[in-house]
Order: sequence, then structure tokens, then C-alpha cells
Amino acid sequence: MITSAEARLGRNMAILAASGSIIGIAINFLNSSEGWDPLWGLISGIIDFASNLGLVVMLIYAIKLFNLEDKPFIKALSYISIIAMTSVMVSDLAPSITSSGLGTERFGPEEISAIADSVQSGTWIVVPLWVLLVSMSYRGDILPSWGGWAGMLAGALMLLLHVIVLSGIGSIEILWPIWLVAGVIGFPLFAFAMSRAFANKI
Repeated sequence: MITSAEARLGRNMAILAASGSIIGIAINFLNSSEGWDPLWGLISGIIDFASNLGLVVMLIYAIKLFNLEDKPFIKALSYISIIAMTSVMVSDLAPSITSSGLGTERFGPEEISAIADSVQSGTWIVVPLWVLLVSMSYRGDILPSWGGWAGMLAGALMLLLHVIVLSGIGSIEILWPIWLVAGVIGFPLFAFAMSRAFANKI
């Protein structure tokens, strides 16, 4: 049983994850020029860190919100997603730290960012699968119906994107629209719906 304090924290963190996702994508578009910019890199890193922190906390308390003891596979996937997103979160500021001279001198900030993205790519298979399964299982029950549909859209599109990438049949013209719909519309709406689900337990 989730407590009122945990539900309040879960609500706030879900809102942080949703808003941070939208702002982070917007900043990446504004700073789409070639090369590493220390200021934009730091701003983007801080926002990504905050957004991913919100997502990690949301995932932690979602286990109690949905009483996932009855769904052992989704519960196991929750723990894997928490670990995966934590690894993403703790490396969000690594490029800026390297740029400031506090990190390794062997790699530049762009290389650090590219390495992190490659190593953590599996995260964006595990977490969308979790979003998809939770949305399918609890849509219209604990999770508002509109949020469940958004979660299914986001999860399915992100998994489809990885199928296209791994099969080698897609081009960047196909991948960007899929990623934008999932990241700017689907996931934020799902996270906002999660905030409403937590709010109902306060």
C-alpha cells in the first residue's frame, strides 16, 4: 500500500519527468548546430538529470502504486528499468564535467556523450516496454484511460523504432517523426497521467 507522502512525491516526480522530457527535446532542437557548446551542454545536462531523476523516482513508487506483486514480470521489469534509468541519470552531466576539466582528458565531451548514448541504448527498449505493459494492464483503472492510450502509443512506437534500427530498413527521415511523437506527445502524456494516478492516492 502506497502512503500519502509517497504518492505526493510520485506525483511531483512524474510531473518533473513529463515536463523535463518536453523541455529537453526542445533544447536539443534549439541547439542543433554542429559542435559542443559548453553552455547549452550544461543546460541540457541539468534538465536531463532532473527529468531522469523524476522518472527513476516515479518508477520506484509505481511498484507500490500498481501493487505489482500481482504482476511479477512487470515488477521485475520495473527494477531493471530503475537500474537502467539510474545509469542514464548519473551520466547526464558527464560531458559537462569533462568539458570543465574535472573529468578524463582522454575523451572530449562529444565523445563522452556518444559513448554514454551507445552503452545505454538498451534502456530505451526496457523502459518503453515497461510503459507499454503498465498502460495495457492499468488503463482506465488506476491509470486514466487517456494516459494509458498515450503510454501504449509511446511504448509501441519506441519499440517499433528499435525494430527498424536493428533491421536496418529505416532512414533518419522515418526515425525522427517516430521518436518525436513518442517523446514529445506519448511519453509526457503518460507521465502526466501517472501524476494523476498518484494524486488519487494522496
